[in-house]
Amino acid sequence: MTETTNQRSRILEAAQGILRKDGVEALSVRNIAKRAGLSTMGVYSYFGGKDQVCEELYIAGFRDLATAVARARTDEDPEAVVVESTRNYLEFYQHNENRYALMFGMGASDYTPGETAKRAARESFEVAISLVQPLTEYLNTTSEAERLALQIWASTHGFIAIKPHASGIDEGVWQELVIESTRQLIRGQAIG
Repeated sequence: MTETTNQRSRILEAAQGILRKDGVEALSVRNIAKRAGLSTMGVYSYFGGKDQVCEELYIAGFRDLATAVARARTDEDPEAVVVESTRNYLEFYQHNENRYALMFGMGASDYTPGETAKRAARESFEVAISLVQPLTEYLNTTSEAERLALQIWASTHGFIAIKPHASGIDEGVWQELVIESTRQLIRGQAIG
Protein backbone atom coordinates (compact mmCIF):
# COMPACT_ATOMS: atom_id res chain seq x y z
CA MET A 1 0.00 0.00 0.00
CA THR A 2 1.44 3.37 -0.98
CA GLU A 3 1.76 6.19 1.52
CA THR A 4 -0.99 8.14 -0.26
CA THR A 5 -3.36 5.16 -0.19
CA ASN A 6 -2.52 4.54 3.46
CA GLN A 7 -3.18 8.16 4.46
CA ARG A 8 -6.41 8.34 2.46
CA SER A 9 -7.60 5.13 4.15
CA ARG A 10 -6.71 6.54 7.55
CA ILE A 11 -8.65 9.72 6.86
CA LEU A 12 -11.69 7.80 5.59
CA GLU A 13 -11.63 5.47 8.60
CA ALA A 14 -11.49 8.49 10.89
CA ALA A 15 -14.40 10.12 9.07
CA GLN A 16 -16.43 6.90 9.20
CA GLY A 17 -15.77 6.65 12.94
CA ILE A 18 -16.94 10.24 13.49
CA LEU A 19 -19.99 9.68 11.33
CA ARG A 20 -20.92 6.46 13.11
CA LYS A 21 -20.44 7.88 16.62
CA ASP A 22 -21.35 11.56 16.36
CA GLY A 23 -23.32 12.00 13.13
CA VAL A 24 -23.11 14.10 9.99
CA GLU A 25 -22.93 17.41 11.81
CA ALA A 26 -19.66 16.36 13.50
CA LEU A 27 -17.86 15.84 10.19
CA SER A 28 -15.39 18.68 9.92
CA VAL A 29 -11.85 18.83 8.59
CA ARG A 30 -10.63 19.60 12.11
CA ASN A 31 -12.43 16.58 13.67
CA ILE A 32 -11.38 14.24 10.86
CA ALA A 33 -7.74 15.34 11.08
CA LYS A 34 -7.69 15.02 14.86
CA ARG A 35 -9.14 11.51 14.81
CA ALA A 36 -6.77 10.46 11.99
CA GLY A 37 -3.78 11.88 13.87
CA LEU A 38 -2.97 14.36 11.11
CA SER A 39 -2.95 18.09 10.65
CA THR A 40 -5.90 19.69 8.90
CA MET A 41 -3.53 20.27 5.98
CA GLY A 42 -3.24 16.49 5.65
CA VAL A 43 -6.98 16.20 4.98
CA TYR A 44 -6.76 19.02 2.43
CA SER A 45 -3.69 17.44 0.82
CA TYR A 46 -5.25 14.02 0.35
CA PHE A 47 -8.88 15.01 -0.25
CA GLY A 48 -9.05 18.73 -0.91
CA GLY A 49 -11.39 19.17 2.03
CA LYS A 50 -14.47 17.84 3.77
CA ASP A 51 -16.65 17.63 0.65
CA GLN A 52 -14.39 15.08 -1.02
CA VAL A 53 -14.28 13.00 2.17
CA CYS A 54 -18.09 13.12 2.26
CA GLU A 55 -18.14 12.17 -1.42
CA GLU A 56 -16.14 9.02 -0.68
CA LEU A 57 -18.38 8.14 2.29
CA TYR A 58 -21.47 8.71 0.16
CA ILE A 59 -20.22 6.50 -2.68
CA ALA A 60 -19.20 3.71 -0.29
CA GLY A 61 -22.56 4.01 1.49
CA PHE A 62 -24.57 3.53 -1.69
CA ARG A 63 -22.37 0.64 -2.78
CA ASP A 64 -22.92 -1.02 0.59
CA LEU A 65 -26.66 -0.36 0.38
CA ALA A 66 -26.75 -1.97 -3.08
CA THR A 67 -24.90 -5.00 -1.72
CA ALA A 68 -27.35 -5.27 1.18
CA VAL A 69 -30.42 -4.99 -1.04
CA ALA A 70 -28.98 -7.49 -3.55
CA ARG A 71 -28.58 -10.13 -0.84
CA ALA A 72 -32.25 -11.02 -1.35
CA ARG A 73 -32.46 -14.65 -2.37
CA THR A 74 -33.13 -15.15 -6.04
CA ASP A 75 -34.54 -18.66 -5.74
CA GLU A 76 -37.88 -17.53 -4.31
CA ASP A 77 -40.95 -16.04 -5.90
CA PRO A 78 -40.44 -12.46 -7.10
CA GLU A 79 -42.61 -10.87 -4.39
CA ALA A 80 -40.67 -12.64 -1.63
CA VAL A 81 -37.39 -11.41 -3.14
CA VAL A 82 -38.56 -7.79 -3.15
CA VAL A 83 -39.93 -8.08 0.39
CA GLU A 84 -36.61 -9.52 1.57
CA SER A 85 -34.70 -6.75 -0.21
CA THR A 86 -36.88 -4.21 1.64
CA ARG A 87 -36.03 -5.92 4.95
CA ASN A 88 -32.35 -5.75 3.97
CA TYR A 89 -32.75 -2.02 3.22
CA LEU A 90 -34.25 -1.49 6.68
CA GLU A 91 -31.46 -3.50 8.29
CA PHE A 92 -28.88 -1.37 6.47
CA TYR A 93 -30.56 1.76 7.83
CA GLN A 94 -30.75 0.38 11.38
CA HIS A 95 -27.03 -0.45 11.41
CA ASN A 96 -25.99 2.77 9.64
CA GLU A 97 -28.35 5.56 10.74
CA ASN A 98 -25.78 8.36 10.58
CA ARG A 99 -24.33 7.08 7.34
CA TYR A 100 -27.83 6.89 5.90
CA ALA A 101 -28.39 10.49 6.99
CA LEU A 102 -25.36 11.58 4.95
CA MET A 103 -26.47 9.55 1.93
CA PHE A 104 -29.98 10.98 1.90
CA GLY A 105 -29.25 14.53 3.05
CA MET A 106 -30.94 14.05 6.40
CA GLY A 107 -28.18 15.57 8.52
CA ALA A 108 -27.02 19.11 9.07
CA SER A 109 -24.45 19.12 6.31
CA ASP A 110 -23.63 21.46 3.48
CA TYR A 111 -22.33 18.56 1.37
CA THR A 112 -23.85 18.22 -2.09
CA PRO A 113 -23.12 15.00 -4.00
CA GLY A 114 -21.05 15.33 -7.16
CA GLU A 115 -21.62 13.46 -10.41
CA THR A 116 -19.62 10.40 -9.36
CA ALA A 117 -21.63 10.13 -6.15
CA LYS A 118 -24.91 10.55 -7.99
CA ARG A 119 -23.84 7.78 -10.36
CA ALA A 120 -23.16 5.49 -7.37
CA ALA A 121 -26.63 6.25 -6.00
CA ARG A 122 -28.16 5.49 -9.41
CA GLU A 123 -26.26 2.19 -9.61
CA SER A 124 -27.65 1.28 -6.20
CA PHE A 125 -31.16 2.06 -7.42
CA GLU A 126 -30.57 -0.08 -10.52
CA VAL A 127 -30.15 -3.07 -8.21
CA ALA A 128 -33.64 -2.37 -6.86
CA ILE A 129 -34.97 -2.13 -10.41
CA SER A 130 -33.46 -5.50 -11.31
CA LEU A 131 -35.13 -7.09 -8.28
CA VAL A 132 -38.61 -5.82 -9.19
CA GLN A 133 -38.18 -6.53 -12.92
CA PRO A 134 -39.68 -10.06 -12.64
CA LEU A 135 -42.83 -8.53 -11.13
CA THR A 136 -43.35 -6.36 -14.22
CA GLU A 137 -42.23 -8.78 -16.95
CA TYR A 138 -45.76 -9.24 -18.23
CA LEU A 139 -45.75 -5.54 -19.15
CA ASN A 140 -42.49 -6.00 -21.05
CA THR A 141 -41.20 -2.54 -20.15
CA THR A 142 -38.26 -1.37 -18.10
CA SER A 143 -40.03 1.86 -17.19
CA GLU A 144 -42.66 -0.10 -15.20
CA ALA A 145 -39.92 -1.82 -13.20
CA GLU A 146 -38.24 1.52 -12.57
CA ARG A 147 -41.56 3.05 -11.52
CA LEU A 148 -42.34 0.24 -9.06
CA ALA A 149 -38.79 0.23 -7.67
CA LEU A 150 -39.01 4.00 -7.12
CA GLN A 151 -42.36 3.67 -5.36
CA ILE A 152 -41.02 0.98 -3.03
CA TRP A 153 -37.77 2.87 -2.40
CA ALA A 154 -39.63 6.15 -1.73
CA SER A 155 -42.14 4.45 0.56
CA THR A 156 -39.37 2.76 2.56
CA HIS A 157 -37.36 5.97 2.76
CA GLY A 158 -40.49 7.87 3.82
CA PHE A 159 -41.07 5.48 6.69
CA ILE A 160 -37.43 5.94 7.72
CA ALA A 161 -37.71 9.74 7.52
CA ILE A 162 -40.78 9.87 9.77
CA LYS A 163 -39.58 7.22 12.21
CA PRO A 164 -38.11 9.73 14.70
CA HIS A 165 -41.49 11.45 14.84
CA ALA A 166 -43.52 8.26 15.27
CA SER A 167 -42.83 7.83 18.97
CA GLY A 168 -44.53 5.02 20.72
CA ILE A 169 -44.59 2.67 17.72
CA ASP A 170 -42.97 -0.64 18.51
CA GLU A 171 -39.94 -1.41 16.31
CA GLY A 172 -41.42 -4.67 15.07
CA VAL A 173 -44.75 -3.01 14.26
CA TRP A 174 -42.93 -0.22 12.40
CA GLN A 175 -40.98 -2.75 10.30
CA GLU A 176 -44.13 -4.66 9.45
CA LEU A 177 -45.82 -1.42 8.32
CA VAL A 178 -42.93 -0.86 5.90
CA ILE A 179 -43.21 -4.43 4.60
CA GLU A 180 -46.99 -4.16 4.30
CA SER A 181 -46.56 -1.00 2.23
CA THR A 182 -44.11 -2.83 -0.05
CA ARG A 183 -46.55 -5.70 -0.52
CA GLN A 184 -49.39 -3.28 -1.31
CA LEU A 185 -47.29 -1.53 -3.93
CA ILE A 186 -46.36 -4.88 -5.51
CA ARG A 187 -49.95 -6.09 -5.56
CA GLY A 188 -51.18 -2.77 -6.89
CA GLN A 189 -48.71 -3.16 -9.75
CA ALA A 190 -50.10 -6.63 -10.49
CA ILE A 191 -53.64 -5.23 -10.60
CA GLY A 192 -52.69 -2.10 -12.56
